[in-house]
Amino acid sequence: MKNFNTVLFILVTLAIGVLVFISFIAAFGEDEGTLRPDSSWIIFARLFVVFRFPTHTLLWPIIVKHGSEIYISGLVFNCIFYGLYIERFISLFKKN
Repeated sequence: MKNFNTVLFILVTLAIGVLVFISFIAAFGEDEGTLRPDSSWIIFARLFVVFRFPTHTLLWPIIVKHGSEIYISGLVFNCIFYGLYIERFISLFKKN
């Protein structure tokens, strides 16, 4: 990781964080039944399943046991994970 671009990492992580927040709100609205089925917010609600991976998929029993602090921490970890993954992916193509 010699050519790690910190600015790109932070920007991508923040962008993913915004998308996670929007999709979390949309998924909450769908669970509560306040989201119309013909709404474009359904796309964001479905995307929340993607943004929950890997922590919530792999560590769900631990998250349920310990509550909302671990739930939110898992989402933050996922944002950082996706930010790192995308930054490395972009740097790979920049190098070639």
